[in-house]
Amino acid sequence: MARGKASLLLRSGFGLALMFTLSGVPAALAARAQDDADIEESIRIFNRGKQLHQQRQYQEAIKAYRSAIKLDDQNPFLFNALGLALAAVGDMKGALDAFQGALEINPDFTDVYNNMGMVYAEQGNRERAFEAFTRAVRDPAYPTPEKALYNLGNLYLEDRNYELALVHFKRAVEREPKFALGYRGLGKVHLALSEPELAADQFEKAVELDENDAESLFNLARIHEQRGEIDEALGLYRRVVEADRSSPFGQLAMQSLETLKGGS
Repeated sequence: MARGKASLLLRSGFGLALMFTLSGVPAALAARAQDDADIEESIRIFNRGKQLHQQRQYQEAIKAYRSAIKLDDQNPFLFNALGLALAAVGDMKGALDAFQGALEINPDFTDVYNNMGMVYAEQGNRERAFEAFTRAVRDPAYPTPEKALYNLGNLYLEDRNYELALVHFKRAVEREPKFALGYRGLGKVHLALSEPELAADQFEKAVELDENDAESLFNLARIHEQRGEIDEALGLYRRVVEADRSSPFGQLAMQSLETLKGGS
């Protein structure tokens, strides 16, 4: 099985696949645009920046977010989005500064704590990462705690604290039963515990929810290969390549396909 750092969600240009939250501007803020042309234009620019961000055009997204902030420097959502885009291009200090700017405007903006946690994790500042993710999880008003629970689970998995990793991944899927990444995390813990049958069950749940989950597909393929179920493994490796050819799992799947075909 391929080894490496446990992936923490969406892919954002990091070495880790972290679960971050790119929040939109809520209706309450959008309503202010009726009285202020600058705020209306700021929201328009933000929405354009968000589109660029989702297309991974991070530098252009950064320019858009900065332009939006010039027009409305009291909108925490703009600072949060800027922080995510800066993190995606590797400017971690700039990202943390932007997140701090969001919290200065709204100290209860829980998404920001989760996003700060991912940056601290990428920097190797695990203590700060744990603190940030934990603060997000403990906020009873946080609508998506499964994201921070998933990130905490991955930190524990990296530490080989499998018991706590299981606890957090289980809490993530209990909070949101359709959270594919939570099942992937559970599968990875069972693999680490040399429990391939239990792992396969969890990876299958992840793939049922996200048919393009390349990592879960790859792990399922390896399990089938190790069982000697070569036809099933070949089919799953092909699905990995179709889902994400350019990813590390896609590259490993192509190598496995060549090896298995060569041995047939």
